[in-house]
Amino acid sequence: MKKIQEDNAINRYIRQRILEARKTANENQSDLAKILKTTHVSISDMERGRTSINAAILVQIAHHYKKSITYFYPPETVIALSALEEELVQLFKELPIPQQYAHIDYIKQQIKTSKKAKKP
Repeated sequence: MKKIQEDNAINRYIRQRILEARKTANENQSDLAKILKTTHVSISDMERGRTSINAAILVQIAHHYKKSITYFYPPETVIALSALEEELVQLFKELPIPQQYAHIDYIKQQIKTSKKAKKP
């Protein structure tokens, strides 16, 4: 976590969402600190804007609280998925990791085949 970040609306929003997620889970700063392998002071500094939040930390927080990474960003900064895309993502998440990779490989192959078929 980098010291002294520029405080802007997006950073404030992200900090607020982290705080909300933590409180909704009935966790204190020490609980989150254990997950992130840091101190409660670091969590306090992060939530108050004294230190910046890097992408890797935000991903860990999202994973811990079982939130999409987009949960932490203002709605106007996120490109929304269609209902079909949302359904696909939810179904995909239910698969074991090895099957996820297998299905990704299958989809890639289908796309290649489709592109070849379209060429004159």
